[in-house]
Amino acid sequence: MNKIILSILTLLGINIGGKAQTMEKLDIGLKKTIELTSKKFERKNHAFLINVAKDNVVIIQLIHGMLIPMSLGKPINEIENSDRAFNFSLNLPFDESEKNKLEKFKSLDIFKKFKYYDANGIPCYSINFGTNQQEAKEVTLEILQKVYNHKLSETFEFEIYNQGKF
Repeated sequence: MNKIILSILTLLGINIGGKAQTMEKLDIGLKKTIELTSKKFERKNHAFLINVAKDNVVIIQLIHGMLIPMSLGKPINEIENSDRAFNFSLNLPFDESEKNKLEKFKSLDIFKKFKYYDANGIPCYSINFGTNQQEAKEVTLEILQKVYNHKLSETFEFEIYNQGKF
């Protein structure tokens, strides 16, 4: 599934741009990566893509919320202001092979905060945290632990891609 979304984003030209990469323990690395992303891109409202990967496989992505409607072909002038302003958003696609993960996700209390949308038959859920770094970190960690069964002590790769200004 992650490869599908990365392929879609690649086809849309969304993974090009400057890249910063680190390897850290999950909880520390995610916090540092979110803080760095905010420092680098918030003031100018640059779009970004954060890959959280394990063993060279992207597990989850935090992105600028504008990238979600853009990937669905929505014109920029029709995108909500909350998505156009700098924000951290989480986009969770669940393809056919991930029904078990989808059921785990649906059982979480935070599930109710996510918006559902369909991307060419793939059920997807997104949430816009605005500039709330703490909430973005906490929700992402909860999903990585409870849906994807990772531990905070595991080492992950964190990649930041600068997607430029809209």
